[in-house]
Amino acid sequence: MKYLVANWKMNLINSKNWICDFNNNLNDSNLNDDLRIVICPNYLQLPKFNQNHLSKINFSMGAQNVSGNNSGAFTGEISAEHLSEFSEVRYCIVGHSERRSAGETDAMIKAKVKQLLTKNITPIICFGESHEIQEKGETEKFLNSQLNSIVNDENLNIDSCILAYEPLWAIGKGIPADLETINNSISYITKIIDLNKSNLKILYGGSVDSENSGEILSVDNVSGLLVGNSSLDGKEFANIAKKF
Repeated sequence: MKYLVANWKMNLINSKNWICDFNNNLNDSNLNDDLRIVICPNYLQLPKFNQNHLSKINFSMGAQNVSGNNSGAFTGEISAEHLSEFSEVRYCIVGHSERRSAGETDAMIKAKVKQLLTKNITPIICFGESHEIQEKGETEKFLNSQLNSIVNDENLNIDSCILAYEPLWAIGKGIPADLETINNSISYITKIIDLNKSNLKILYGGSVDSENSGEILSVDNVSGLLVGNSSLDGKEFANIAKKF
């Protein structure tokens, strides 16, 4: 299975127009039968996205974040139970760099992963190094520290998760990581996880567009893409989907 994930972030998108643009640009192209497309709009648009909108393909729904708590006095938070009860959410992004920069720790992200798994929602766990860490040659050490608590938790089914490698210095910059960097990082990640004993999928995120997506997908063990800015345009997103 390949994955193409759209992260709309805090943007208000007219989903009906977006799907129309996606359909028109898809034309009669046949997408990869093994491709699953996940759309992650803001919370308020989740229930509405699939209503009265006809698409040429079946989209899966995803959330952009979730609370690490089940319920209680956590004003403004959305729980995994909310996501499963009031929407068609099957996936949820956790640990995105923008959340980590706001103070989320590895322990907090792990708590969110566990909450999602209790509701059979697949966590898409983001991680990646800063430019400073890369310059110091400490990328592998940093990636290991981010993944360690999740990968080594025997009570957590890692095969029920998806990983998304997104180097911080490439996000929103218009220039993705070069293929050598992506290959080196993904190769190291596969060693940590030992894909011979796991069915875990690894995505790449960071300035992905229709021009570079084909090359990125050619890297060994890259199972899909997490797309930010380029996912806001239905036409552009369709072009990326056709690269699979």
